[in-house]
Amino acid sequence: MPRRFRGWRCLAMQGRVLVPIVEIRPGWVVDRDIWHQHQLLLAVGVTITDNLLQLLKSRGIVEVEISSDSEIASYAARPADSDPLTDMLAASAEVYWQHGLKLAVPDEMLEEATDQVESFFNEIELGGVFDPESARPIVRRIIAAFTEQSHLAVKLLDLDRADRYTYRHSINVGLLYLMLSSDTAASEHDLEEVVFGAMLHDLGKARVGAAIINKPGPLNDDEKRTMHMHPIWSHEMLGEAGASPAVAAIARHHHERPNGQGYPDGLVGDAVTYHARLAAICDVYDAVTSKRSYKKKMDFATAVDILIRGSGPEYDPDLVHHFLRKVGRYPVGTFVRLSDNTIAVVLRVNEHAVSRPVVSRVMSAEMERCTAPMELDLSVETAVYINGIVSSAEMSAS
Repeated sequence: MPRRFRGWRCLAMQGRVLVPIVEIRPGWVVDRDIWHQHQLLLAVGVTITDNLLQLLKSRGIVEVEISSDSEIASYAARPADSDPLTDMLAASAEVYWQHGLKLAVPDEMLEEATDQVESFFNEIELGGVFDPESARPIVRRIIAAFTEQSHLAVKLLDLDRADRYTYRHSINVGLLYLMLSSDTAASEHDLEEVVFGAMLHDLGKARVGAAIINKPGPLNDDEKRTMHMHPIWSHEMLGEAGASPAVAAIARHHHERPNGQGYPDGLVGDAVTYHARLAAICDVYDAVTSKRSYKKKMDFATAVDILIRGSGPEYDPDLVHHFLRKVGRYPVGTFVRLSDNTIAVVLRVNEHAVSRPVVSRVMSAEMERCTAPMELDLSVETAVYINGIVSSAEMSAS
């Protein structure tokens, strides 16, 4: 049986594959619902055991239907001779579960919001009418989930899938905005407005066209002019659809810079509003840490360095500092290599020591999995420090 997606039968429904049951291993945690013949077989959160696999096999089930972007699908697709670190990275949902990394906003909720943004893009591209207010319920649910469990982790959506980059990027910018604004917003209504605006900030890209957005190389002058129109188009569309001025303003000004080198209006200094300055930081951070058709994915620490170097002329220094305290140099859920050559996952950010988060060791120096939590506060255990980020992209490139 081939161990690559192209060796599996793809369904007519986009983004789903049929995975052979023999490719699934005990200990994995289901991170996307698994189906068989249109019936729910295993729900999110179930840990797969030997007995469960034997039960499925005894029922004559030889393959199951699962979303192609699930952790289980990607893990099952790994070659049999893949190394332990690659296997662990591919099974990140399982690792998070084992080490108590609970998320304030579930992936399913974020995917629902992504689908909502994608539907807006489709309506715009087809020349139809979209109703931004229809996204209010999912935005409110995301805010409520975060507010009720703000002590839990917030993990951004994976942006490795090029076909959904723009939609997922929109949700990630909204999530970052939520993390940064939850304790500074004047009211619940104000918080909802800014998060709502952040999630819809890039709607104008629906008019730019995929050929320009996904071009694998530098844009020419005409293409740049078209791309620089997307904040204006976002502003116009949201205004015409009845969005509030605050929401529309975030869309128009998220590419403005205090030094006047931004677009579309070339605003200078305080003319760039607080929310536009915050949107710029969230937008750039998420964009540079994403793989695109024309550039490689940068790690989170490099993205932070870009923000620090640009503090002042490009990014508000106070907001960059605020961003670092909330998001950290190594965000929650990041796998890092420690100075003792062990691998750990970031559990919490230390606001006053952003380079020294609380981590849990997940792999020993001998490349053996640590299935039990081994929590370590690097702000206290100063003899150990982070040597760098370990990502699945880096592993596959090595």
